[in-house]
Amino acid sequence: MKLKHLTLLCVALIFSPQTLAADEDNADRWFEVEVILFSQLGDKAQLKEKFPNNTVLPQYRTIIDLLGPYLNPDIASLKQQLPHCDNPTYAQSLLEQAITAIKEQPYYVAKSLAELQILSAQTIDESLTASSIAKFSDGTYKQVALDNIDDSQAPINSSLKADNSSLAIPLPQQVMSKKELTQRLMLLEEAAAEFSTTPLTYANQTASFTDGICTISVEEFQHLNQSTNSYVYQSYNAFNIDEVPPTINNIEDIYSDEDYLLNKESLQLDDIVKEIARSRNFKPLLHFGWRQKTKTKKLAVPLKVIAGENFAQQYQNELQQFQQQQQRKEAQRQEVALNNALYKDNPDKIAGSEKAVKEKIMTERLQELLIKLPNLPAETKGLLAEIEQDIANTEAIFHATTVQTAPVKPPQDWTLDGFIKVEVDFYLHITADLNVMNMSLAEQATQKLLPRDKTQPLAALKTVNFKQDRRVRSTEIHYFDHPYIGMIIRILPYEKPIKEVEESTSVN
Repeated sequence: MKLKHLTLLCVALIFSPQTLAADEDNADRWFEVEVILFSQLGDKAQLKEKFPNNTVLPQYRTIIDLLGPYLNPDIASLKQQLPHCDNPTYAQSLLEQAITAIKEQPYYVAKSLAELQILSAQTIDESLTASSIAKFSDGTYKQVALDNIDDSQAPINSSLKADNSSLAIPLPQQVMSKKELTQRLMLLEEAAAEFSTTPLTYANQTASFTDGICTISVEEFQHLNQSTNSYVYQSYNAFNIDEVPPTINNIEDIYSDEDYLLNKESLQLDDIVKEIARSRNFKPLLHFGWRQKTKTKKLAVPLKVIAGENFAQQYQNELQQFQQQQQRKEAQRQEVALNNALYKDNPDKIAGSEKAVKEKIMTERLQELLIKLPNLPAETKGLLAEIEQDIANTEAIFHATTVQTAPVKPPQDWTLDGFIKVEVDFYLHITADLNVMNMSLAEQATQKLLPRDKTQPLAALKTVNFKQDRRVRSTEIHYFDHPYIGMIIRILPYEKPIKEVEESTSVN
C-alpha cells in the first residue's frame, strides 16, 4: 500500500511541472473560434430515438457571457448623463459650442486713428534691419548703411482731410469692412440654422437633433409598466428583444486582454451559412465567433450561448393578458351577483342588468382600444392583428363556456440555451452542452388552431439536450450532428497584435 502511494506521489511530482509549464505557454496563446448553429426541420415524429426531456444544464461557478451584454447592454451610465423629465436642462451641442467660440472672436475690431498710427509705425520699425537694400538709377540693387538714410520726418500727405476720416498709410489686411463682416455673420447664422434642424427620418417618424431625451425615475417606470396593456418593458436599464439576430456583428477591440466577440467581417464561413439558408431542411439560428485565451481543461471556462426566439417574453405577454381577462371576468361576476341580489324578485330586470353589464364591458374595451390606438403598429397587418386580438379577448369574456387556461411557463427562455467550452491540454477539445426547444413559437401557435380531439392534450413544450465532447484539430471545419440541431465549428490560432506606443523624442 505504501509503495502505491509513493508511486502516485512520484507521478504527481513529475507531471505537475509539465502542467504548470503548459499553463504558462498557453497564457499568451489565443484562439479564434467561429460557430454556426442551425435547426433541423425534418419531421421529428419519424424519429425512433428517445431523448431526455428538460435536462437541467450545469450550474457553473464562472462563465463567459459575451452575447448577453452585446444583445442587451446596460444603459445605466448613459442615462446618468441625461436630465430628468421634470427639469430637462440640456447642455450645448457641439455645433452650438463652435458657433459661440467663433462669435467670441469677431473678424473685425474697430480701431481709433491713434491706434492705427501706432500700428503703422510698429510695422515700419519691424521692417527695418541693420542693413537695407536700395535701388539705384542704373537699375541695380546695392546694400547701404542705415546711417546714410534720411530719417527726418516725412511730410504728411496733403490728401489727409482735416476731419481725419482717411489716412495715407496702408491699413492692415486682416481688417474687413462692416459690410463684409455683416455678410459673413449672416452666412454663419444661416449655416447654424440649417444644421441645427437637420431631421432624421425612420419608420415614417421624424426626429430632430434639437429634440431632447430625458429620463424618468424607477417608481415612474414601474407605474408606466403596470399601466400598459401589454408586457412592454422588462428592465429599467435594458431593452427587450424578440429574437437573437442570426449574425453577431460586434465592434472588436483587438488589443483587449479579455475575450471578445468578432465583427461580421472577421467571420469566414459565410458561404456555408448561405448554403444552409437555401436548404429546405435547415434553418440558420446563429453565426458568431469570438477570440479567447487558450486554457487547459483545469482552467477552461464555458461560454454562455443563446439563440433563436425569446420564449420568456412571449410567456409574459400571454400571462398578463390572462390576468387581465380574469380581472374583467371577476368584475363582471361581482356586478352580475349584485344585480341578482337587488332584482331577485324581477327576472326582467335581471336580464336587462346582464345586458347592461355586457354593454358596459364592451364600452370599456373600446375605450381601452382608443387609448392604445396611437401606440399600435403602423403596419396594416399588425394593426388588424391587434384589433382582432382585442375582439377575441372581449368575446371570450362574454361567453361563459369559454375556458381560459393560464399559459405554461417555458422550460427555458430562448430557443437554444447552453454552453460551449474550448480547452487545450495535449490536444484541442470542444465540449458542447446545449438545450433546444422541441418546437418554435409559430409551431406552438399553429397546433392550437388545428382541429383536434378535445380530449387529447396539446403537445407539451419541452427541451431536448445536445451534448457532445470531441477532440479536434485547429484550422479544420468540424460538424456536430443531432436530429434537432446541427453545429459547425472551426478553431484557428490567433496572434494578438501588440499595441504600438508612441515615443516622443526630446529636442536638445
